Amino acid sequence: MLHAAASDISTQTGNRVEFYVDTVGVGTSGLIQNVRYNCYLRVTANGYAYLLFQATTPASEPWPATLATPEGDKYPNIMDESELRDKLKTILQREKTKQVLAYLLTMAP
Repeated sequence: MLHAAASDISTQTGNRVEFYVDTVGVGTSGLIQNVRYNCYLRVTANGYAYLLFQATTPASEPWPATLATPEGDKYPNIMDESELRDKLKTILQREKTKQVLAYLLTMAP
């Protein structure tokens, strides 16, 4: 779902910047209780990556989900795909994302 919601970044940038998801299990004492999806914008030419946001879900199901940005924006208790898409749209259209994308494009040939 995350990749589908943001995958058009590659198309919009002529494949110079791509959306990349790294998945990590999170829990105490080796027990995975949640899954964290670190979502990056990555310059295709050199692999430089910027953490755009993180999504966290229970390990056993996708809901409730939480989205959070490195800048401190947090969207907790997301309960379905429609709400997830709305929050992702907010993150992708915010001014900080536009600034980061513009900067990454200067790094891409």
